[in-house]
Amino acid sequence: MTSIEDLAARIDELEERVDELEADTQQLEDTVEAQAKTIASQREELSQYKTRTEELEAQLDAASDHRKHLQQRLYAVESQDTPTDETTTSSPLQQLIRLPSKALSNLTANQERARFIAKDIREYATNVPAGFALDSSTIRTVLHAKEGRTPHTQTVSRVMDFLDDLGKEGVKIVKRRGTKRVIFTEHVVSELAETAPSSGKSSITDVVMGWR
Repeated sequence: MTSIEDLAARIDELEERVDELEADTQQLEDTVEAQAKTIASQREELSQYKTRTEELEAQLDAASDHRKHLQQRLYAVESQDTPTDETTTSSPLQQLIRLPSKALSNLTANQERARFIAKDIREYATNVPAGFALDSSTIRTVLHAKEGRTPHTQTVSRVMDFLDDLGKEGVKIVKRRGTKRVIFTEHVVSELAETAPSSGKSSITDVVMGWR
């Protein structure tokens, strides 16, 4: 028969084991909590890194735009080319579409994006009472499909600005219900739809003069 002392000793052993298990459980909980904090911190760092990368890409695009614009201005001063009748009667946006392939390398990334959209404006724009509308969300979707990545908000804004500037009085930017839209008149859309790239001689200077 088990003595009282043996039972007491067994109980003590069980209590010690319980204490050990509780200590192990607490240690595991502390480890899990620490790992969770580490993961959350790493996610935050990754998010910040992604945001910073997007900002740097947008800044790089803007710097590239500025550099090439200065190059174009310099080339315009040095150039002795005389604009043809076709160039002077076409809108800058039409001239942009009509540029020959050899002149495309002179465009900034955002000018090229604006050209890409303007070439197929009927496919992307929506018919509205004022003509045709192209919102920022649609532009972002088109550029994502073109480049395989979602463009930065500043990139979309720059492309909209180029479409507005080059379209002259036939294009304007409006903001309604928190969404920016580029509005094209029906006449402008018809002209853009009928405009095809020309294989004839053309100068990038003829297009960029007066853009800004």
